[in-house]
Amino acid sequence: MPASTLLQEHELVRNVAFGARVRTAITRVAREVLAEDPATPGNPLRVALARGTLSPGDYTTPGRAGVIAADPAISAAAAASPTPDDPQEAQKAITDEQILTAVRAAWNTMAGLSTYDLAHQPQ
Repeated sequence: MPASTLLQEHELVRNVAFGARVRTAITRVAREVLAEDPATPGNPLRVALARGTLSPGDYTTPGRAGVIAADPAISAAAAASPTPDDPQEAQKAITDEQILTAVRAAWNTMAGLSTYDLAHQPQ
């Protein structure tokens, strides 16, 4: 899959509609995390991120949109847009489900959990 260039991803992050979609997806996933089993690996950090997400201070900044724009599936979908250099058109080529999947996949990273941390959790 071809990926967006770094500049295209940067412009996507700055796109107001993309940022709003990512913030909304993060809110949805935060609600899922707060309902998950406390035995889920990394739960304390996952929940801390969820709580912080549900009380944001600013809805006008890109927030964590950069993390999501760098997701390989998101980058490829944006690059597949008929006009990938137009961030508005590029964000339209990305489905809500792709954004939700990218947020779920990045949740541990955004919470500060490494794959090492997860592999060495006490049982």
